[in-house]
Amino acid sequence: MTTALWSHASWAALARLLLFPLLVATCAPPLSASADEQSDAVRLVETVRQAAIVLGHGGPAEAAQLRSISAAFDGKGIAKAVLGTHWRSASADDRAAVVDALLYAIAHRLADKLERTQDKNFTVLGTKALANGDILVRSEFRRALHGPTSVDWRVRHCRGQLCIGDVFVDGGSVTVQQRDRIAQLLAGNGGSIPALVADLRKGRV
Repeated sequence: MTTALWSHASWAALARLLLFPLLVATCAPPLSASADEQSDAVRLVETVRQAAIVLGHGGPAEAAQLRSISAAFDGKGIAKAVLGTHWRSASADDRAAVVDALLYAIAHRLADKLERTQDKNFTVLGTKALANGDILVRSEFRRALHGPTSVDWRVRHCRGQLCIGDVFVDGGSVTVQQRDRIAQLLAGNGGSIPALVADLRKGRV
């Protein structure tokens, strides 16, 4: 029989061949964000915070800080989430206008929230690698006469780099809040994207 041709050494060699991929898979680290990526995510958050502080103070550097904050966010992903079905029917120009206006609104909202934070009252509490590969950067800041405010930043990969996909202030998602408010505005203006963009630029969302 064919099996008789197999020596003990042959069976041992086959066993090693079959077991090696299993051992590699067992010993391999889980597919989650590396320590370097988590450190990069913290640096991204700190860059946005510093830009928001400068933006809140106004002045000649305002435009540069606005661009810096906008570049750090997943503008297209956020716009798709908040517009819902309206995104699919919007023209390319309207989509681009909504993305720009949303990032403008987010940047100024962060400036309002973070303008008064300094190193002594802003703390990064840690990071957490999420199951889908995103990284949650947990932070909090304190203001006079107020308790601590938690600010969690959901960082993901987009455009070949890390970017912020959502911010949670005291547990509330900024994207969800914007989605609900934008749905109300679109329902009230007949679904007009240009009118929505104007409202975003005026700080009504």
